[in-house]
Amino acid sequence: MSKDLRAVVLGLFIVVLGAMALAFWRRPAAEFRKIRSFRVEVTEREGDSTRHASFSVPSGLLAHFAKLAPMHEIKADLQHEWAKGDVTPRDILDAADQSKDGKPGVIKKDEATIEVRADGKMLVIDIKDEWDKHVHVRVPRNLVEGLDEGHSLSISEVLRGLDDLGPGDVVTIKDGDSEITITAVPRKKGLTIS
Repeated sequence: MSKDLRAVVLGLFIVVLGAMALAFWRRPAAEFRKIRSFRVEVTEREGDSTRHASFSVPSGLLAHFAKLAPMHEIKADLQHEWAKGDVTPRDILDAADQSKDGKPGVIKKDEATIEVRADGKMLVIDIKDEWDKHVHVRVPRNLVEGLDEGHSLSISEVLRGLDDLGPGDVVTIKDGDSEITITAVPRKKGLTIS
């Protein structure tokens, strides 16, 4: 085989590998059926000026990177981690069960107040402390229940749970004049003919 022919074959091989890799990375993740991407917005105020930055992370890219992570499951070690006096998944579920008519169940932990509201299959968690920090999180109840029962959650289960959140704000973190918001962006509905 001549050098020129080998170079052409090698070049075609590299192009085919590149096309396969691109197809792999661009295909939609099986876990995300409702969410197209997650939009991250950062706002910081200093005096009269406001700085704003935002970017989107496609759900497929998030899923592919999560699956490449060296961990294959998430598990709450209730005997070790939660024994330090931290808030447990059971504490969160109990507070959610105590919430009624829009009034949250409350957990006091050191200087922080944790308010938990049940919202259908979701839990809305607000964490506030004395230092003007506020974290607002929506999380699927079944993920918290899975951690409470001592089960491990696979990366796919966590990703499907994120998809179950549907569109809207997932996490909002406010710290003084800075704010970070992560919003789930829905997939566009196509034209359906019946």
